[in-house]
Amino acid sequence: MTIAYADPWARQRVHHGSVPLPELAFEHILAAILRGDYLSGDSLNTTRFAKELDMSLNPIREAIIRLRDIGLVEVTPARYTKVADFTTGESRAAIGYAGVLAGAALRKTLSTTTEQVRSDLAALAELVGRADSAAGRNAAVVAFLTAVADLVEHPRQSMHLVESAILAQCALQFSEGASRGVTTQEYSTAARAAARAIRAGEPGVAETTVRALFEQLA
Repeated sequence: MTIAYADPWARQRVHHGSVPLPELAFEHILAAILRGDYLSGDSLNTTRFAKELDMSLNPIREAIIRLRDIGLVEVTPARYTKVADFTTGESRAAIGYAGVLAGAALRKTLSTTTEQVRSDLAALAELVGRADSAAGRNAAVVAFLTAVADLVEHPRQSMHLVESAILAQCALQFSEGASRGVTTQEYSTAARAAARAIRAGEPGVAETTVRALFEQLA
């Protein structure tokens, strides 16, 4: 799942053991970052998270390591943990990379999907172009990437796309006010091209047009 959210039943799920504790901690911290509770450069207090989730520090540390590996947090040798700067070129590159992964996934899976699945994917791509705000466009991008990840059967490949999408989501969300020099018409044209290829079931063209769309977003 790409979009994390605040789970009101987190405490009950911890005690019933329905979700691995590191995964629960990961979702909790990610949700806090996506909500804007923590901004780039803000420190993350592992003890505070442990108290919020009523768990030991070990699962929190495992979650922090995963967040670091994705690129969402920075950990110094002195164990000072802070939210990464999502406006850097490295973080912005994650948007284009997510498009590369999504395009590759479509090239491999599109020919075996049903017409309904292709239609749904195309509609999500069109939403990226029709959005009338940066926030709306970002939400459409996340929905599209999530839907593509659901097509990938190999668990590790699917997770790689999901985690790349998470970093791309943060890069988009934390730079919503920045001008990228791309017009709404250009977004719309690129999104329509991707949607047409997906709807027609053309794997190679879909890969190329999806990559082009995400290069614009980056």
